[in-house]
Amino acid sequence: MLDALVKAGHADKKSAFEVFAREIPLGRPYGVYAGNGRLLQTLQNLKFNKEHLAYLERQKIISSPTKNWLTGFQFSGDITGYREGEIYFPLSPVITVESRLGEALILETLILSITNFDSAVASAASRIVGAAAGRYVMEAGSRRITPEAGVHAARAAYIGGVDVTSNLEAGRRWGIPTAGTASHAFTLAFESEIEAFQTQSEHLGEDSIFLVDTYDIEKGIRNAVNSTNANLRGIRIDSGDLATEAQIARNLLDDLGAHQAEIMVSGDLDEYRIADLVNAPIDAFEAGHRLVTGSGAGSAGFVYKLVAIEDSSPEKTMRIVAKTSKGKISKGGRKLAKRKRDLAGAAIEESLFVKSHKNIEVPSGNYRDLQYQLVEGGVVKEDLSLEDARTHLTKVLSEIPEEIRLCVNGDPAVPTVIYENKETDG
Repeated sequence: MLDALVKAGHADKKSAFEVFAREIPLGRPYGVYAGNGRLLQTLQNLKFNKEHLAYLERQKIISSPTKNWLTGFQFSGDITGYREGEIYFPLSPVITVESRLGEALILETLILSITNFDSAVASAASRIVGAAAGRYVMEAGSRRITPEAGVHAARAAYIGGVDVTSNLEAGRRWGIPTAGTASHAFTLAFESEIEAFQTQSEHLGEDSIFLVDTYDIEKGIRNAVNSTNANLRGIRIDSGDLATEAQIARNLLDDLGAHQAEIMVSGDLDEYRIADLVNAPIDAFEAGHRLVTGSGAGSAGFVYKLVAIEDSSPEKTMRIVAKTSKGKISKGGRKLAKRKRDLAGAAIEESLFVKSHKNIEVPSGNYRDLQYQLVEGGVVKEDLSLEDARTHLTKVLSEIPEEIRLCVNGDPAVPTVIYENKETDG
């Protein structure tokens, strides 16, 4: 496409693209947006070196004019978007790219691959943390996806609210708190469980977490308590009926004088299983496979659509464009996004105001701005920290009724309304 546009003289036309989801996966009431941090970092390093250009030319993907166009490429446009940790609904313009048409097309796969994955994991994490109802949640899913994806999933899960990750590279790269527990392999490497636990106690500390279900859970608990003089921080159970085993474990730990010992459970936990376990005496959940694969929705479903393009008139005005094919209709025009709330602060509408060549007037009322300048003239302007994103999510989740947050197969929590003029209530 780029090669054809360059040769036709259209690659430098002004354009506007929006990233949005036509629906929230699985009929969930909301999604959690994530990915800006990775996107902005990647964008700053996006270059086409001699090797790249030689390959593209050799494969006849680009012609000589396009090679010249790409030489020294650096994004020079503007990007606005939702903050990481913001909740979104169908049609929410989570990213808007305004740039030369050729530049915007180059960014499409980059933007979608990052935001679709990160938002899917952040959304799953938010649901899992919500189901845990204040209990400690550990992300430990790196073994279920590719190595680099594991690092990115840990970052997105942290935005979604998990307390720690087992991925040490994520800790090094992003400053995310890390934690872990011993594995079954550690226990099996010794001639007896008691020897394994004594070794763990000696070298990792009495106040570590002991995996007690390699053999018999009751014996495992007794061995862990005996190996630590009842000073263990806690145990982890990874099999069986977790609610029943947790109750038995709690009674036994208390009987043995290890009242402070906490109980962690693991084993393909998602928000539904955790919700079923939340009344059991469980202090912490380890979520892995289901969390890092989006808990049934591995992609946020974002699409990247051209909404306005510079026309060929002498005035070079922006022409609104939109896809109209059945089943995938979209609304053209660059949109200003705000969230309307009631007097109690609950969200009641995702309000999108279509901008044309004329300035649009937004009605007065209790609206919250959703879009922020991320890149201006190719220069990164907004780069909030992970802690900012976590805090923001905690704050904006209050706009969604708690009783519907874990729903599926339903409608979005609020409707999205598109206004093309100022005919709206205040």
